[in-house]
Amino acid sequence: MATVISDLGRERKPPLFARRLFLRPGERALALKKNRRRRVLRGRHVLLLIALQAGFFLALREAYLFLITWDELAIRKVQVVCAKDNLRQTLENHFAVPRLGNILLCDLEAVRAQVRGLAWVKDASVQKVFPSGLRITVVERTPFALLDRDGLRLADEEGHALEPVYSLEEYALPVVSDETGFASGFYEKWDAAARCYKTLPAAERGQLLGIRCSDFGTLELAFKDDPVRIVVSTASPAEGLAAFRSRRAEWEGLFGPLALVNMSFDGRVYVRPAEPVADDLAQPDKGD
Repeated sequence: MATVISDLGRERKPPLFARRLFLRPGERALALKKNRRRRVLRGRHVLLLIALQAGFFLALREAYLFLITWDELAIRKVQVVCAKDNLRQTLENHFAVPRLGNILLCDLEAVRAQVRGLAWVKDASVQKVFPSGLRITVVERTPFALLDRDGLRLADEEGHALEPVYSLEEYALPVVSDETGFASGFYEKWDAAARCYKTLPAAERGQLLGIRCSDFGTLELAFKDDPVRIVVSTASPAEGLAAFRSRRAEWEGLFGPLALVNMSFDGRVYVRPAEPVADDLAQPDKGD
């Protein structure tokens, strides 16, 4: 005879997803069995923690002092990346003497400001090369024209003076001057002259000798091997020069050799003929 043993006497726990997450009104949660041992933080424990923290910061301080005084981290080599040989040599000679100290304490912005203070430097970036080097990358300024202001100087497109010029033959660049010596409105006048120079055709730029600014929004252009001075407006200098080129033969046929042609007026042109040469004038008869 078979005997069936039932599991009714055993207590089975329902699965987790079958348990109720919320209690019904009037029900009490089952008390949790706690088998924890309360630990008391005593005074010696607090002192031990304070001592560990003090030791950590003391070791950190000693490591920092060691690094900033370590000779292996003193800057000894400065690499200069620059397309202009003279400027690169100048910077290399300047930083040839160790003067920047420890690489960890080196102020890159101060070095960058010092390099950008040079006339030929347009921009610069400075990077640390561990353990004992710096890399300076320089963007140099490009000569654009000769500036006649308190002496003749080489200038870039922004009007920044680069170096003195002692001979016009040294650079094949036009001279930008002003009838008042740039007493006022320098940057506005320089910008107008630069825009005029850039808008001229390549052939005209190659023959341009100089640009003379004024306080009336006009530019006077002078060309090599050409005695005629052409005055154009700052708004449309290339158009004014092209109009002069197209009608020059007609005006010279009417008035003879020209000295100055002002194309800056709206709807009219001012023409000034050249003065006759003294040898061409009739000589008065001398008495016996």
